Amino acid sequence: MFQLGLLSFAASMLAILTALVLTIFQLIKRQTSLTKSILTLANLSFGLHTLSLLSLMAMQVLQDYSNAYVVSVVNSVMPTVLKMTAIWGGQAGSLFFWGWTLNLVLFISLHVRRQIQDGWSFLFTTLNLLFFGALSLFAENPFSRVWALESGEILDGVFSPATGATVYGGISGFGLNPLLRHWGMVIHPPILYLGFALFLVPFAVAASYLIRGESGEGLLGETRLWLLSAWVLLTAGIILGSWWSYDVLGWGGYWAWDPVETASLIPWLTSTGLLHSLLLQKQRKIFQRFNFVLILLTYIMVIFSIVITRAGLLNSVHAFGESKISLPLTLLTLSLFLVCVALLAWRWKRLHSGWELTSLVTRDAAFLYTNVILISLTVVCFYGLAYPLITGVFTGTQIGLDRTFFDKAATPLFILLAALMAACPLSAWTVNSTRQLGKKAIIPLVLSLILLAIYYFFVTKSWLGLTVLFVVTFGLMLMLALTLRDSKSPGAAAKRWWGQRARHGAWFVHAGVLLIALGIVGMEALEGSIQGTMIPGDKMPLRSYEVEFVELTTEYENPEYMTIEAKLVLWKDGKVVDTLYPGQHLYEDRGQYVSIPDKQSSLRGDFYTLLLDYSSMMGYVTIQASDNPLVNFMWMGALLMVLGAILAATLPWKSLQLEVVDEKEQELTK
Repeated sequence: MFQLGLLSFAASMLAILTALVLTIFQLIKRQTSLTKSILTLANLSFGLHTLSLLSLMAMQVLQDYSNAYVVSVVNSVMPTVLKMTAIWGGQAGSLFFWGWTLNLVLFISLHVRRQIQDGWSFLFTTLNLLFFGALSLFAENPFSRVWALESGEILDGVFSPATGATVYGGISGFGLNPLLRHWGMVIHPPILYLGFALFLVPFAVAASYLIRGESGEGLLGETRLWLLSAWVLLTAGIILGSWWSYDVLGWGGYWAWDPVETASLIPWLTSTGLLHSLLLQKQRKIFQRFNFVLILLTYIMVIFSIVITRAGLLNSVHAFGESKISLPLTLLTLSLFLVCVALLAWRWKRLHSGWELTSLVTRDAAFLYTNVILISLTVVCFYGLAYPLITGVFTGTQIGLDRTFFDKAATPLFILLAALMAACPLSAWTVNSTRQLGKKAIIPLVLSLILLAIYYFFVTKSWLGLTVLFVVTFGLMLMLALTLRDSKSPGAAAKRWWGQRARHGAWFVHAGVLLIALGIVGMEALEGSIQGTMIPGDKMPLRSYEVEFVELTTEYENPEYMTIEAKLVLWKDGKVVDTLYPGQHLYEDRGQYVSIPDKQSSLRGDFYTLLLDYSSMMGYVTIQASDNPLVNFMWMGALLMVLGAILAATLPWKSLQLEVVDEKEQELTK
């Protein structure tokens, strides 16, 4: 397996390098005679790369401890599914998998978009693939042997480090970090990787347009599906990561503004802005320059996120340690930035960007405000990440910005963004009359004010919580009212609804964001928490709940870890509603404890319990209990966002028309 994996990986990189050389030759000679050969080589590269990937996975499942990477991420007690997915659990394996993901994206683009017909786009894509392939092959190779020297010393390397060295497979595997032994490890990283990688195609296409001197009229129609697919996967990946963090809790709840978390958010923000300005270019033939900037910037921020994760520049629970690939990754980021700046400066005058803002309350103005907020959030996130790096260069000591900075700087912007999303359905491409606005908004506004009063007297008196609750309620009611207001005939309404699915898909996305905001309010403003030490029979009150400690048990059934569980009975209003078993897993191979929370979930929220400490001898436990109302709206909102984006993507670009809201607006537009 070792030889098969290493040789197929090397052959894959050689094939794509040959394809790149032939592409450069075609571009110089301005011919297409080698197109078929280039396509064959690219297909061969992907096939060999996949074979290499499967070989590495097989070595992990079979526990081939003669491979140094297998030793670092696999042990005998791990489940088979975790042994397979451990490929992205370490630096070398995850870098290798990232390269394979780029190759997958290239393969798809060649057969879906026929990218081979665009030599410059193919050139940029393969250059990125070759860069990361070279890093894997020469710097962080997952096919590294464990060697035993005649002196008894153990070393690792692809080739024999000394005469007489023999391959050694007697080392036991260390296994994954216990925090990674979670089902989130199976799906979160590959979804996030694929979301990141898909941004490469729009980047390569945009760079190709600039080199060829084209205006960009067809750019966004050509890249829209790629952008939506990348955005959907990136959204799903970020939310899955938040849920994983919430489920483990020891990582800081659902979001901690960790450097890697923050870095992954930046391309999401820029791509969200891009999808908005894409619609403006479609409707108004404007924002070409801005769209080119955002497309290029989004992929640069993807690479920046990789630097933060892999270069070891900032401390993060998600990041790998210091590595010899730090300098190449940093140079790649700077090189991409300088190349993009040069291309934009070269073709700036060719890009159309005319626009006249006729009113401050039209839909195109609302799109502009949205993008201003998104870019402002991007600046906040980038500044927060760059600040410790800058201070480290000038003072020798990194001075990081904690969560307080991000909360104070980003929270007002997110509230403004939510307010815009809530009010967006009120806007039109032409100026609405007061009567039109009132007709749309009166019922949702009245109902929202009534609910606001209920929130004030029965839920919270926090001005921040009340503001967000009102915005969310008004936005959701308005979008629901406008969605259901169509024709009286159910058949006609459904037909019109499907014909306008791009607009309704966007509303679903907006509604999803508002639901996430609702969940955040529940976690941040409405959460109640208590902590206490208990013996069997003790009860601990929290709001209308009581937590009763029954007993402490220890289990040895799982070969991977020992389980310590506290049996808790949950009472509400004097009645038993559930039995919870928060605990800890002791991974004896690592000597590490991992908290395993247990919760009672409902639409209202979660009652969340955590075993902090215990004594089997003394018979006591320390329990933390939290009442997290509305938290599940975060996960429902994320699902709605993904479904909305998929719904919008089903409408072809050529058929995409930004629908008017009513007959009067249609007449004004005409």
